[in-house]
Amino acid sequence: MRVWTNTSGQLIEAELVGVNAPKRAVKVRLKSGAEFEIAIDNLSPPDKAYAKDHWMAMQKEPVQAPVSAAPGGIPEAALKSLPESYRSRFDPTTRLEAIRRGGGTPEMEAAVVASLKRFKTSQNPDGSWGANNKSSMTGFALQCLLGHGETAESPEYGDTVMKGLLYLIELGRMNPHGIFSTSWVGERGGAGTYEHAIATTAVGEAYLTARVGGKSLPGMRESFETAIKTIISQQTSKGSWTYGGKTIVYNPDGSSDLSLANWHFHALNVAQKTGLKIDGLDSCIRKALSYIETTQTKEGGFGGASREAHYNQWSLSGGATAGYLMLGGKSTSAAKRGVRFITGFLQAEPPDWNKNCNLYCWHGYSNALFLNGGAEWTNFATQVMPQILAAQQPDGSFNHGRPSWPAGDAADATYRQALCTLILETFYR
Repeated sequence: MRVWTNTSGQLIEAELVGVNAPKRAVKVRLKSGAEFEIAIDNLSPPDKAYAKDHWMAMQKEPVQAPVSAAPGGIPEAALKSLPESYRSRFDPTTRLEAIRRGGGTPEMEAAVVASLKRFKTSQNPDGSWGANNKSSMTGFALQCLLGHGETAESPEYGDTVMKGLLYLIELGRMNPHGIFSTSWVGERGGAGTYEHAIATTAVGEAYLTARVGGKSLPGMRESFETAIKTIISQQTSKGSWTYGGKTIVYNPDGSSDLSLANWHFHALNVAQKTGLKIDGLDSCIRKALSYIETTQTKEGGFGGASREAHYNQWSLSGGATAGYLMLGGKSTSAAKRGVRFITGFLQAEPPDWNKNCNLYCWHGYSNALFLNGGAEWTNFATQVMPQILAAQQPDGSFNHGRPSWPAGDAADATYRQALCTLILETFYR
């Protein structure tokens, strides 16, 4: 099945079954079984190319040989085309094995499933999530679904994923920079930069994981590439990102913001994994890695050295260390010092849902410590995962913990839902 787009922007989900050459039309079949024709001249350029390529393939291979399937029923070749870190998310058995290897329990997978059901029922009619900052909330929700191996073809969540992606793709089309935010215009605060990074990560993951199926959403690759190019072009000379521009929300002439940069590291990581040839990507990543190093303190953390500072090394080291490990691909001296700082801090002030539930920080710690591995990860998982499980309600939502740092709080229910779910999925996403 494919979502087709005509020249007027109308969408229809149908399967290509043939062509009517004399009439210059494609024959498609709806889920209901009904068949009809669409004039080729009425199709969008990507759909025209798809119809041409796939019809030629159908003519060359009228009878297909059996395809060997990996766990989960996915063609083995398709699964192997993904980065190794993505492959364990598509099958219940391999997910449970990844959880076991990481020191977790089956209850963590059950909690994720309950949370995804909550996301499905709480999606807005337009495909978004949340009441405010909808593009970032949609990006977070999609990351949770995609992290569990759910794609636009998934039996239970396919429509949910597709609607969320179409919402973001359409949002990106509404401005010339492909920014996934209604707050893309300059001098309107900085929320749009955070939203763009989070949503770009989701669209990139969707593009990557679409390899395991046959459904291609129109404009997804183009939307992702435009989004990444904007991130590259808006990087500051220091290798970071800031907001406050006069024309658009980004300000490439600004200085640096490690909190904002931490979300952009995820988007760059996905872009790197797609294998797409994007001008300036490698240089952007090198600048980002150099920037992370400049923020390291003598204690080994990343960020402000003063505990009184709004954003400091106690809150930002997780995201920065994870960014270094994701983009650098190996544990360097800087990354090792970051891990030591995090583990030392967590030993001094153990994570506690009722005292210092700073989910923003816990999300960063989980990524950094999992990428590091070893006792540092298992100790963190043993401390944090049971608390997240205990906070989950029968409807799949999570209680609001008590933070010790206002900016680390997750008072918004959708944001809290996403961070808890992403932490639980760390074992295989």
